[in-house]
Amino acid sequence: MAGAPRLITLLTDFGQQDHYVAAVKGVMLSINANLHFVDITHQIPAQDVQSAAFSLGQVYGYFPEETIHLAVVDPGVGSGRKALIARAGDHFFVAPDNGILSYVLAREGEARIHEVSAEHYFRRPVSRTFHARDVFGPVAAWLSRDISLDQFGPLCERPVQLPIPRLTKVREGLIQAAVLAVDRFGNLITNLTPADIPCYGTADPRPCKLLAAQREITSFRGTFAEGGPGELFVVPGSTGYLEIVVRNGSAAATLGLGPGAMIGVKLG
Repeated sequence: MAGAPRLITLLTDFGQQDHYVAAVKGVMLSINANLHFVDITHQIPAQDVQSAAFSLGQVYGYFPEETIHLAVVDPGVGSGRKALIARAGDHFFVAPDNGILSYVLAREGEARIHEVSAEHYFRRPVSRTFHARDVFGPVAAWLSRDISLDQFGPLCERPVQLPIPRLTKVREGLIQAAVLAVDRFGNLITNLTPADIPCYGTADPRPCKLLAAQREITSFRGTFAEGGPGELFVVPGSTGYLEIVVRNGSAAATLGLGPGAMIGVKLG
């Protein structure tokens, strides 16, 4: 058993029905019984690395310094994709090299990232279909016992990174934006912030419309409660991004949109 308690978060697409999450925790506790776990979520859509990357990027910063974040959404399990261990900012991360750390790396700027190649830290035998249990979980647990990053393997200079949608000026008065994620309420989380449009207290007096799925959205509210029942409108979300929502309904279902969908902002 190691000394001081360590906090490990878990983010996966394993769901809650099967034994997978418990198996990963059991392996980690067998290496360091003095661990505390926080389940960020195990409801990431299956193999959806983009959604996992967004969720991890939104939540890790709320945890104490030195927290270890174990994130495994791994459609490439058993292939030649690398396993990574990293320190970014004041946090540690253990994850497959498939872009799941993209939002973290974009936010932190600088990070120390190592490829995990020291196989003596793995559980044996290693299943080709369950690296969370046999590779990533054990590595996170050994890290919690103050094993230095360079003991796990060499530096990884070019980790896989997903393209994070940026705002694009199509022409004067028209901006192209995108949906980053959809939450369980069907709210469409965009890559727009309140500062990007004149509807939320900027000095620009021009009116604006949000264009989505051949619909024009002209209602910009401050809270969910300000919209009428069934109304499609925009609110500033808790992530800092604008969200397209339906009062008492699902904007995703209403518009038929999901992560990666293109939207627009028309000014004037």
